[in-house]
Amino acid sequence: MKKAGNSRRQQVDVRNAEVVKRDDYAKTLKAIIAGGFCPFCEEHLFRHHSRPIVYKSKHWLVTENAWPYEGSRHHFLFIARKHVENIEELSATAWTELHAMHRFLVKRCGLKGATLFIRSGDTKFTGASVNHLHAQVIVGGPRTKNPRFIKALVGFKR
Repeated sequence: MKKAGNSRRQQVDVRNAEVVKRDDYAKTLKAIIAGGFCPFCEEHLFRHHSRPIVYKSKHWLVTENAWPYEGSRHHFLFIARKHVENIEELSATAWTELHAMHRFLVKRCGLKGATLFIRSGDTKFTGASVNHLHAQVIVGGPRTKNPRFIKALVGFKR
């Protein structure tokens, strides 16, 4: 988890997790901070993550989110296997694999639509709770006459 120049950045931001509350997620993140590790690095993933890996490639792990957004039918995480924080660090092969994983999930789950977004860079800007490159696929239901919305923090107003 050491960054260039040997500085250490905290890998978890509990404040962002507390905006869209999900069960005991913020409490778990506080335990991760106390442990001093990145919860998305593969060697630490299952310390607090209870969902199985559904797809694994050279560059990515795909798993269901253990703390899905309220109202979602499916909520998957695509986690970079190497600890990177910015999308600019990805190779062309990693991009190709991301596309292949998305196609796999669409076919496997029979998705008619989904939201795909990527958490890249400093959590002070992204709204992410973990400072490790990851993407999320979130699937809700179809719009109804009186829709209720899935809430996700994707950044902050300027």
